[in-house]
Amino acid sequence: MLVKHPVYLGAAFLVTILLNFSIDRGRSLRKGLVRYLLIALVIFITNPLFSSRGATILFYLLDRPVTLESIVYGAIFAISLLSVLFAFVAFNLIITPEKMLYLITPFAPRTAFIVTVTLRFVPLLTSRLKEIMTIKRIMGQGKEQSQQMKKSKKNRMQNGMESLHTLISWSLEEALITASSMRARGYGVTKRSSARIYKMDNRDRIVMWIIILTGTNLIIGAWYGVNRYDIYPRLSQMTWTSLYSFHFTCFLLYLLFPLFMNGKEWLHWYLIRSKM
Repeated sequence: MLVKHPVYLGAAFLVTILLNFSIDRGRSLRKGLVRYLLIALVIFITNPLFSSRGATILFYLLDRPVTLESIVYGAIFAISLLSVLFAFVAFNLIITPEKMLYLITPFAPRTAFIVTVTLRFVPLLTSRLKEIMTIKRIMGQGKEQSQQMKKSKKNRMQNGMESLHTLISWSLEEALITASSMRARGYGVTKRSSARIYKMDNRDRIVMWIIILTGTNLIIGAWYGVNRYDIYPRLSQMTWTSLYSFHFTCFLLYLLFPLFMNGKEWLHWYLIRSKM
């Protein structure tokens, strides 16, 4: 979100796509891809319509100048947002609620519980709503509802409200049972134990130091404006220097490291299967 350089953003965009494909072959990404692209398209279209900043006027639309700089800024902002959304899709696949609890619970157990419940709230309600609709169809209410929907919108709204009432009642009842159970077991009173124990080994330390070194270099380079790219009032020229090459290489290493790890694991299992 902080980088505005087109080359950096293009690299981040491609790496986040490859990362999702390396995790689950892009299945989770494809589920929300249409929504993500629609949001990016709206940003790309609306920015030059509402912002007239920039010195390079391409044409006039309803007596408002549409500039090249505003179009480029809309495209850069859209790609930046897509990269962040794609990265969070991969984050949700890797950092499961169990791992989230394991990381945050020692410092803030109640906050960790709220974050975990919030992350699973929407998919949980979606799956439960599908169960409710499936049960209605099994009980023979699907045909009756379809006939009622054809008759009037009032019946359609009434059926929808009944399903929503069932969904909310079910969720609230289970939330109360879960909260009572966790309070009875003393959640948050003492340090929480976990069924899984994660211990750092030499590989983890090496990975941590690589991330720290490359990330620190990125912060220092951004602080001194190595990857700076000005859009307003005119597009700045992209120059390729040795310092820029070194900074961009560290940027790629920082982004591509998860792909290297996934590729290493894939190659390792491929060699094991080939020897069987």
